[in-house]
Amino acid sequence: MRFTLPRSRRGFTLIELLVVIAIIAILIGLLLPAVQKIREAANRMSCSNNLKQIGLGCQNYHDTSGKLPHGGTNNNIGSDVYRQGDWCWAFQILPYIEQDNLYRAMTSGPAHATVVPGQQSSYFTPPNYPLGSQVGIKTYLCPSRARSQYATGGGSGVGGAPFLRGPFTDYKQNWLTFDNRSNLDINRLTLGVITGLNGTSNTILVGEGYLTPNEYRKTGGDNWEEVIYSGGYGGTGRGCLSGDVLNNNCDIQIRKDDVSVGQNNFWGAAHTAGAQFLFCDGSVRNIPYTQSGVMTAAARALEYRNNVPVQLP
Repeated sequence: MRFTLPRSRRGFTLIELLVVIAIIAILIGLLLPAVQKIREAANRMSCSNNLKQIGLGCQNYHDTSGKLPHGGTNNNIGSDVYRQGDWCWAFQILPYIEQDNLYRAMTSGPAHATVVPGQQSSYFTPPNYPLGSQVGIKTYLCPSRARSQYATGGGSGVGGAPFLRGPFTDYKQNWLTFDNRSNLDINRLTLGVITGLNGTSNTILVGEGYLTPNEYRKTGGDNWEEVIYSGGYGGTGRGCLSGDVLNNNCDIQIRKDDVSVGQNNFWGAAHTAGAQFLFCDGSVRNIPYTQSGVMTAAARALEYRNNVPVQLP
């Protein structure tokens, strides 16, 4: 009987293995930009949805109060007394973006002396500060930034934000139209007034604010990124960097987040194509970074009294 030995299988040579690895590396290199582009598109869509939720919150606030929320005011009222009516728009609309528990936690403490006729007392001491207030709000954070969601220490220590620790917001109100005033002020704007002037589709309500990546990991509120338990600060509002639309010299700056550019009161975002803005009619539009400059269409959209129709690219 004749036996034959099995033939040995030929393995990969080193050169063949290197070629296969090189091909895989090339394919990964080709796929990576596409994956990043898809991820950025998803983040941009999520960011747009955040702004739409904010728009609905502002509309519902308007339906309830008859006024739109404003930027708040940084009155200095002491280190242990807080006037929630002076806090910014982002705090005022919490009940309308499914954050009612947080709103109540920050307004249900013992009332202080000042009482506004027809309203609840305007001063409270939050009963569970600071632990109950240290939370992040997903609706206020752009997913393109892996930033700190809330302040765990620090604080500006001035004005209406005396060392409060709470949520940050990537979205800033247009304080050229919605100026820094108490949200208890009866002279706040209504949608009807804006409709009768430049129009809700021509007026910015809220937009993305610039943040240098150096600030992404910062956990202490400061005079650039104040938390929403404050009013009248650049952490929750933006406008012209200088000048004014009605005087035809408004300088608006919309910048992409850049580690080489320091923090300032710019509009801006981490997106590649521009920053997203919510208009008073509830629409969300992308405004390219090229709209930076004096009296661009984006600048005109900051002023509800501007009588020139806004034509954005």
